[in-house]
Amino acid sequence: MRDKVLLGFLAAVALLQFGYPVTLHGPVWTALYMSLYAVMIVFGVMICRDEGQRTAPAFIVAAVFLVFGLWVAVDQDSKAAHLGMFASVAVFQVVLVHALAAFIFRHSRAHGLELILAAIAVYLLLGGLFAATYGALEILWPQSFEDAQAPGEQVTWQRLMYFSYVTLATLGYGDVLPMTAWARTLAVSGTLFLTTVVARLVGAYMSPDEARGARSE
Repeated sequence: MRDKVLLGFLAAVALLQFGYPVTLHGPVWTALYMSLYAVMIVFGVMICRDEGQRTAPAFIVAAVFLVFGLWVAVDQDSKAAHLGMFASVAVFQVVLVHALAAFIFRHSRAHGLELILAAIAVYLLLGGLFAATYGALEILWPQSFEDAQAPGEQVTWQRLMYFSYVTLATLGYGDVLPMTAWARTLAVSGTLFLTTVVARLVGAYMSPDEARGARSE
């Protein structure tokens, strides 16, 4: 996997996952934000191709997401549009996480920089994936989450994006809370990524003798 592809993909994902506050400024900014996904899609398809995966499903899911994303931009109160956007972006990000995870765990001789870039990309994608899942859960079962800044109201997807990364980083500020059993289960699942990928990265930098010694202890 080429460093430039990973760098471009990582930059696009970072802009999307941390630039979401612009969507609070109206439909024009929301449409511009959604259009950034086209950049992520291009790099994502290149990653899938490099890992030998079929690119047609990625294109189809991406096209579905862009339709729902533009629908959300023009009708930000539509629950159907939001649900379709959450479902399609979640599926697309699962495809990308699978391709990157395959690279991280199967390519034992991968270049160190590539491993680190891929691990960061998966970390950011997981935050977006869980945010989309939280958003769908909140639409299907209202009050699954509670926002201390707007008690009794449905939590917005922007706040759930924030909650996703706060949870993934194990910060736990407590201003957004999972209120149901399924919401709480989802909230703790993403932290498992930290242990598995950190172990993979440590193993990648160990010499063969060190790795054998660690396994024998």
